[in-house]
Amino acid sequence: MKLARFMEEAYHGAARSKKLETRRGKMIFSLEDLADLVGDKPTRAEIEALVPSDDDLLSKLISTEPSGKHQLLWGYLGSILAERSAGPLKLSSCNYAGLELRRGTIILQAAGDHVGERMSGGRIFIRGPAGDYLGQEMSGGGIVTQSCKDYAFKNMRGGFGVVLGTAGNFVCLGKHGGRTVVRGDCGARAGWLMHGGSLRIGGDAGEYLGILMGGGKILVRGRTGKRAGWRRKGGIIQAGSFGPESEDGVMGLAKRMA
Repeated sequence: MKLARFMEEAYHGAARSKKLETRRGKMIFSLEDLADLVGDKPTRAEIEALVPSDDDLLSKLISTEPSGKHQLLWGYLGSILAERSAGPLKLSSCNYAGLELRRGTIILQAAGDHVGERMSGGRIFIRGPAGDYLGQEMSGGGIVTQSCKDYAFKNMRGGFGVVLGTAGNFVCLGKHGGRTVVRGDCGARAGWLMHGGSLRIGGDAGEYLGILMGGGKILVRGRTGKRAGWRRKGGIIQAGSFGPESEDGVMGLAKRMA
Protein backbone atom coordinates (compact mmCIF):
# COMPACT_ATOMS: atom_id res chain seq x y z
CA MET A 1 0.00 0.00 0.00
CA LYS A 2 1.31 3.45 -0.91
CA LEU A 3 2.06 5.86 1.92
CA ALA A 4 -0.47 8.43 0.68
CA ARG A 5 -3.28 5.85 0.68
CA PHE A 6 -2.22 4.51 4.07
CA MET A 7 -2.30 7.99 5.65
CA GLU A 8 -5.66 8.77 4.05
CA GLU A 9 -7.21 5.63 5.54
CA ALA A 10 -5.53 6.09 8.92
CA TYR A 11 -6.68 9.68 9.29
CA HIS A 12 -9.93 9.54 7.31
CA GLY A 13 -8.71 12.00 4.71
CA ALA A 14 -7.18 14.45 7.18
CA ALA A 15 -3.68 13.77 5.88
CA ARG A 16 -4.58 15.23 2.48
CA SER A 17 -6.48 18.28 3.59
CA LYS A 18 -4.73 19.07 6.87
CA LYS A 19 -1.35 18.00 8.07
CA LEU A 20 -0.70 17.83 11.76
CA GLU A 21 1.67 20.77 11.72
CA THR A 22 3.19 21.83 15.00
CA ARG A 23 4.14 25.33 16.00
CA ARG A 24 7.70 24.53 15.02
CA GLY A 25 6.67 23.56 11.53
CA LYS A 26 7.13 19.83 12.00
CA MET A 27 4.52 17.24 11.13
CA ILE A 28 3.13 14.86 13.75
CA PHE A 29 0.81 12.05 12.73
CA SER A 30 0.92 9.92 15.90
CA LEU A 31 2.12 9.72 19.48
CA GLU A 32 5.17 7.91 18.13
CA ASP A 33 6.04 10.96 16.01
CA LEU A 34 5.70 13.23 19.02
CA ALA A 35 7.81 10.89 21.15
CA ASP A 36 10.57 11.05 18.54
CA LEU A 37 10.77 14.80 19.15
CA VAL A 38 10.37 15.02 22.94
CA GLY A 39 11.15 11.53 24.22
CA ASP A 40 8.92 9.33 26.37
CA LYS A 41 9.20 11.41 29.57
CA PRO A 42 8.88 15.05 28.50
CA THR A 43 7.76 18.08 30.46
CA ARG A 44 4.45 19.75 29.73
CA ALA A 45 6.28 22.81 28.39
CA GLU A 46 8.11 20.68 25.82
CA ILE A 47 4.84 19.21 24.60
CA GLU A 48 3.01 22.55 24.51
CA ALA A 49 5.65 23.88 22.14
CA LEU A 50 4.82 21.12 19.66
CA VAL A 51 1.12 20.27 19.89
CA PRO A 52 -1.18 21.14 16.99
CA SER A 53 -3.23 24.31 17.31
CA ASP A 54 -6.16 22.56 15.59
CA ASP A 55 -8.29 20.81 18.23
CA ASP A 56 -9.69 18.28 15.75
CA LEU A 57 -6.21 17.17 14.86
CA LEU A 58 -5.18 17.06 18.50
CA SER A 59 -8.20 14.82 19.15
CA LYS A 60 -6.90 12.33 16.61
CA LEU A 61 -3.66 11.98 18.54
CA ILE A 62 -5.52 10.81 21.66
CA SER A 63 -8.28 8.85 19.95
CA THR A 64 -6.60 5.48 20.46
CA GLU A 65 -5.27 3.85 23.62
CA PRO A 66 -1.56 4.63 24.02
CA SER A 67 1.17 2.07 24.46
CA GLY A 68 2.87 1.91 27.82
CA LYS A 69 5.75 4.18 26.91
CA HIS A 70 3.46 6.83 25.43
CA GLN A 71 1.02 7.14 28.32
CA LEU A 72 2.56 10.35 29.67
CA LEU A 73 2.28 11.97 26.25
CA TRP A 74 -1.35 10.92 26.00
CA GLY A 75 -2.08 12.28 29.46
CA TYR A 76 -0.60 15.70 28.73
CA LEU A 77 -2.38 15.97 25.38
CA GLY A 78 -5.73 15.05 26.94
CA SER A 79 -5.32 17.77 29.57
CA ILE A 80 -4.37 20.37 26.99
CA LEU A 81 -7.42 19.51 24.89
CA ALA A 82 -9.71 19.63 27.96
CA GLU A 83 -8.40 23.10 28.78
CA ARG A 84 -9.21 24.27 25.25
CA SER A 85 -12.68 22.68 25.14
CA ALA A 86 -15.78 24.76 25.73
CA GLY A 87 -17.53 21.82 27.42
CA PRO A 88 -16.57 18.64 29.28
CA LEU A 89 -14.18 16.30 27.48
CA LYS A 90 -14.84 12.57 27.56
CA LEU A 91 -11.68 10.46 27.52
CA SER A 92 -10.95 6.76 27.51
CA SER A 93 -9.99 5.04 30.73
CA CYS A 94 -6.21 5.21 30.36
CA ASN A 95 -3.43 5.93 32.81
CA TYR A 96 -2.46 9.58 33.40
CA ALA A 97 -5.77 11.09 32.26
CA GLY A 98 -5.82 14.69 33.45
CA LEU A 99 -2.07 14.87 33.97
CA GLU A 100 -1.22 18.42 35.18
CA LEU A 101 -4.73 19.62 34.32
CA ARG A 102 -5.11 23.38 34.89
CA ARG A 103 -8.74 24.06 33.98
CA GLY A 104 -11.66 22.49 32.14
CA THR A 105 -13.54 19.28 32.85
CA ILE A 106 -12.73 15.65 32.06
CA ILE A 107 -15.27 12.83 32.29
CA LEU A 108 -14.19 9.18 32.53
CA GLN A 109 -16.35 6.08 32.64
CA ALA A 110 -13.62 4.36 34.64
CA ALA A 111 -10.01 5.27 35.29
CA GLY A 112 -6.56 3.78 35.23
CA ASP A 113 -3.64 4.77 37.46
CA HIS A 114 -2.24 8.27 38.09
CA VAL A 115 -5.44 10.06 37.06
CA GLY A 116 -5.31 13.77 37.92
CA GLU A 117 -1.65 13.61 38.88
CA ARG A 118 -0.18 17.07 39.61
CA MET A 119 -3.38 18.80 38.55
CA SER A 120 -3.74 22.43 39.69
CA GLY A 121 -7.25 23.23 38.52
CA GLY A 122 -10.29 21.95 36.66
CA ARG A 123 -12.50 18.98 37.46
CA ILE A 124 -12.31 15.24 36.82
CA PHE A 125 -15.46 13.11 37.18
CA ILE A 126 -15.07 9.32 37.16
CA ARG A 127 -18.33 7.41 36.84
CA GLY A 128 -16.74 4.09 37.80
CA PRO A 129 -13.71 2.95 39.80
CA ALA A 130 -10.26 4.52 39.69
CA GLY A 131 -6.89 2.82 39.97
CA ASP A 132 -3.82 3.63 42.07
CA TYR A 133 -2.32 7.09 42.71
CA LEU A 134 -5.51 9.03 42.06
CA GLY A 135 -4.84 12.77 42.44
CA GLN A 136 -1.22 12.28 43.42
CA GLU A 137 0.52 15.62 44.13
CA MET A 138 -2.54 17.61 43.11
CA SER A 139 -2.52 21.26 44.24
CA GLY A 140 -5.91 22.47 43.05
CA GLY A 141 -9.10 21.54 41.24
CA GLY A 142 -11.28 18.61 42.19
CA ILE A 143 -11.79 14.88 41.57
CA VAL A 144 -14.94 12.85 42.16
CA THR A 145 -14.89 9.08 41.74
CA GLN A 146 -17.02 6.09 42.71
CA SER A 147 -14.11 4.22 44.31
CA CYS A 148 -10.34 3.99 44.12
CA LYS A 149 -7.45 1.68 44.84
CA ASP A 150 -4.24 2.49 46.75
CA TYR A 151 -2.30 5.74 47.30
CA ALA A 152 -5.16 8.10 46.44
CA PHE A 153 -4.28 11.77 46.99
CA LYS A 154 -0.70 11.00 47.95
CA ASN A 155 1.26 14.20 48.69
CA MET A 156 -1.85 16.27 48.01
CA ARG A 157 -1.37 20.03 48.59
CA GLY A 158 -4.67 21.60 47.60
CA GLY A 159 -8.03 21.13 45.92
CA PHE A 160 -10.57 18.49 46.86
CA GLY A 161 -11.15 14.80 46.31
CA VAL A 162 -14.38 12.87 46.87
CA VAL A 163 -14.65 9.08 46.86
CA LEU A 164 -18.32 8.14 46.86
CA GLY A 165 -17.66 4.53 47.86
CA THR A 166 -14.62 2.76 49.26
CA ALA A 167 -10.92 3.58 49.02
CA GLY A 168 -7.88 1.33 49.23
CA ASN A 169 -4.78 1.59 51.40
CA PHE A 170 -2.57 4.64 52.04
CA VAL A 171 -5.18 7.33 51.33
CA CYS A 172 -3.63 10.81 51.76
CA LEU A 173 -0.12 9.54 52.43
CA GLY A 174 2.08 12.61 52.97
CA LYS A 175 -0.86 14.99 52.50
CA HIS A 176 0.00 18.69 53.04
CA GLY A 177 -3.31 20.39 52.22
CA GLY A 178 -6.67 20.20 50.53
CA ARG A 179 -9.83 18.33 51.47
CA THR A 180 -10.51 14.64 50.97
CA VAL A 181 -13.77 12.81 51.66
CA VAL A 182 -14.22 9.03 51.54
CA ARG A 183 -17.90 8.26 52.09
CA GLY A 184 -17.35 4.54 52.57
CA ASP A 185 -14.58 2.55 54.22
CA CYS A 186 -10.87 2.96 53.58
CA GLY A 187 -7.94 0.58 53.95
CA ALA A 188 -4.86 0.63 56.13
CA ARG A 189 -2.56 3.57 56.92
CA ALA A 190 -4.80 6.38 55.76
CA GLY A 191 -3.21 9.72 56.64
CA TRP A 192 0.25 8.20 57.03
CA LEU A 193 2.79 11.06 57.42
CA MET A 194 -0.03 13.56 56.92
CA HIS A 195 1.09 17.18 57.55
CA GLY A 196 -1.98 19.27 56.76
CA GLY A 197 -5.41 19.44 55.19
CA SER A 198 -8.37 17.28 56.13
CA LEU A 199 -9.51 13.71 55.61
CA ARG A 200 -13.08 12.68 56.43
CA ILE A 201 -14.08 9.01 56.32
CA GLY A 202 -17.76 8.14 56.45
CA GLY A 203 -17.28 4.44 57.21
CA ASP A 204 -14.52 2.54 58.99
CA ALA A 205 -10.77 3.02 58.65
CA GLY A 206 -8.13 0.30 58.55
CA GLU A 207 -5.24 -0.18 60.94
CA TYR A 208 -2.53 2.42 61.60
CA LEU A 209 -4.73 5.40 60.79
CA GLY A 210 -2.65 8.60 61.00
CA ILE A 211 0.62 6.78 61.64
CA LEU A 212 3.48 9.29 62.12
CA MET A 213 1.00 12.11 61.46
CA GLY A 214 2.42 15.62 61.92
CA GLY A 215 -0.58 17.86 61.19
CA GLY A 216 -4.03 18.18 59.69
CA LYS A 217 -7.30 16.63 60.79
CA ILE A 218 -8.78 13.17 60.32
CA LEU A 219 -12.44 12.47 61.13
CA VAL A 220 -13.80 8.92 61.05
CA ARG A 221 -17.52 8.36 61.54
CA GLY A 222 -17.08 4.64 62.17
CA ARG A 223 -14.35 2.61 63.83
CA THR A 224 -10.60 2.62 63.32
CA GLY A 225 -8.38 -0.43 63.20
CA LYS A 226 -5.55 -1.08 65.61
CA ARG A 227 -2.90 1.50 66.49
CA ALA A 228 -4.66 4.62 65.25
CA GLY A 229 -2.42 7.64 65.76
CA TRP A 230 0.67 5.50 66.38
CA ARG A 231 3.73 7.75 66.87
CA ARG A 232 1.68 10.79 65.93
CA LYS A 233 3.50 14.10 66.42
CA GLY A 234 0.65 16.51 65.67
CA GLY A 235 -2.73 16.96 64.10
CA ILE A 236 -6.10 15.69 65.29
CA ILE A 237 -7.76 12.31 64.89
CA GLN A 238 -11.40 11.87 65.86
CA ALA A 239 -13.50 8.74 65.45
CA GLY A 240 -16.68 7.03 66.57
CA SER A 241 -14.56 4.34 68.24
CA PHE A 242 -10.96 3.17 68.20
CA GLY A 243 -9.41 -0.24 67.76
CA PRO A 244 -6.87 -1.80 70.15
CA GLU A 245 -3.52 -0.17 70.92
CA SER A 246 -4.59 3.23 69.64
CA GLU A 247 -2.76 6.23 71.06
CA ASP A 248 -4.91 7.95 73.67
CA GLY A 249 -4.75 11.37 75.26
CA VAL A 250 -1.72 12.49 73.23
CA MET A 251 -1.89 15.89 71.53
CA GLY A 252 -5.64 16.05 71.39
CA LEU A 253 -6.57 12.60 70.13
CA ALA A 254 -10.34 12.44 70.69
CA LYS A 255 -12.68 9.51 71.19
CA ARG A 256 -15.74 11.05 69.58
CA MET A 257 -16.58 12.95 66.43
CA ALA A 258 -16.86 16.70 66.98
